[in-house]
Amino acid sequence: MSSNKKIFRNIIATLLGEGVGALLNIYVIVLIARTLGPESFGDFAFILAFVGLLQLVTDMGVTNLLVREIAQKAEQYKHFFGNVRLLAWAVTLVATAPTAVVCLLILEDRDFGMSLFIMTVAALIVFHSVIYGALFRAFERMEFNAAIFVIHKVILLALTLYWRDHDPSILALCGYYLLANVCQFLLFYACSLAVFKRIPWRFDPGLWKYVLFESVPIGLSMMCRRATLHVDTLILKAMAAPLALGLFNAAYRVIQIIEMLPFTLSIPIYPKLARLALGDKAEFSRFLNQVLKFYAILSLPIVAYVFVFAEDIIGLMYTPEFASSANILQALAVAIFFIFPSSIMIYVYSAMGRQRLFTLISIATLATNAILDILLIPHLHAFGAAVGTVTAEALFIAGSLWFLYRQSVPVQWARMSYKPLLAALLAGYAVNAAFASPGLLQFILASLLFAVAYLILILVSKTLDQRELAFLTALIKRRPVGKGMQ
Repeated sequence: MSSNKKIFRNIIATLLGEGVGALLNIYVIVLIARTLGPESFGDFAFILAFVGLLQLVTDMGVTNLLVREIAQKAEQYKHFFGNVRLLAWAVTLVATAPTAVVCLLILEDRDFGMSLFIMTVAALIVFHSVIYGALFRAFERMEFNAAIFVIHKVILLALTLYWRDHDPSILALCGYYLLANVCQFLLFYACSLAVFKRIPWRFDPGLWKYVLFESVPIGLSMMCRRATLHVDTLILKAMAAPLALGLFNAAYRVIQIIEMLPFTLSIPIYPKLARLALGDKAEFSRFLNQVLKFYAILSLPIVAYVFVFAEDIIGLMYTPEFASSANILQALAVAIFFIFPSSIMIYVYSAMGRQRLFTLISIATLATNAILDILLIPHLHAFGAAVGTVTAEALFIAGSLWFLYRQSVPVQWARMSYKPLLAALLAGYAVNAAFASPGLLQFILASLLFAVAYLILILVSKTLDQRELAFLTALIKRRPVGKGMQ
């Protein structure tokens, strides 16, 4: 099977898995938000943001490095994976002790401290699941990741429904998250035994040193990227009322659900990027430009759709108390255009061995977002946080494109985006004019009309050339394609 065939197969598997999982996760978040209300939901969102950052601290880029090394040196996977497994348990023990002291002994609010500690343990368990998932990613067997992701969300949904009906407190909810994550880890472990047999722990001090030296820049950059996604929540918690925090997170949850799509698409692409980076730079550039062009075609209609239907999306997902989140969602919609290409940049920098530069750009992006939040939140509240997010994401992409240009990997970003942008604007304007205030049925019809109108405009404008259309058709029909697109 050609590399593009493998990528296509894995994209289909991950899209199906992430799609179903995302729908289940949407329902879980809606249940939690409706049960807790804006202020308590803001507290829970803060816990999620904190443990998300802690998970990045423990990972420190190890899983991405694991994928790169196994993709490039598959024959050494047992030695590398055995060492990483043992290293992961050592990191887990180091991270658990100080967190327990802070959460259980220092924090005055005992329930909040216990909730935070339980979610911390849940996040550390996910770290081990992700390591096993990286093994399947490196060997391009992502159907396992997709299936386990869906099963995890089914378990989480069942536990959330039980929580809503029996003990709707944040502490109990965190306990159910922990239980669902334990089930996810056990599933990954069982599947790895079935596919790869048992891989014992190994201790190679030289390899540990190499892993830490290579992964720390990746981890720092991922921490900064994740912090950029969560810094608004943390600063709103400190500078604004709980209501503003809840309204912002209600809107931002929609963006986080959408951003799963580009991150899902980028995961199967990484192994090929890692291999191409060792060879012809022109081929690497050609493949990256193909990927980014498809990302532009996918992202711009989503931007227009979310902007036009923001009120309907918020109205369908949340109670009337969250109505003010619609304007925040419209502002955040612009960030989607930048989130799509940013999702693959960590893999681009890692494949090229320039993860340290990626760290510097990520730090600059985080600093920009934080400074803008501090300046704007006192005046614009949650809307100011949205402006900070969009500006930071735009600057991140600008810096990354400049780096690629300096590395002789030019990206024709404006050229590949203007046709999809015009098509998305025209489709959004037409639907907005035809359905001024849609109800549920009209909303569904308007969504279908928007999709059809956009696809027609893409075809009429010849956004995809004949070679790209033939390539996509060949993938779908599973026929061989020309070497030029390999």
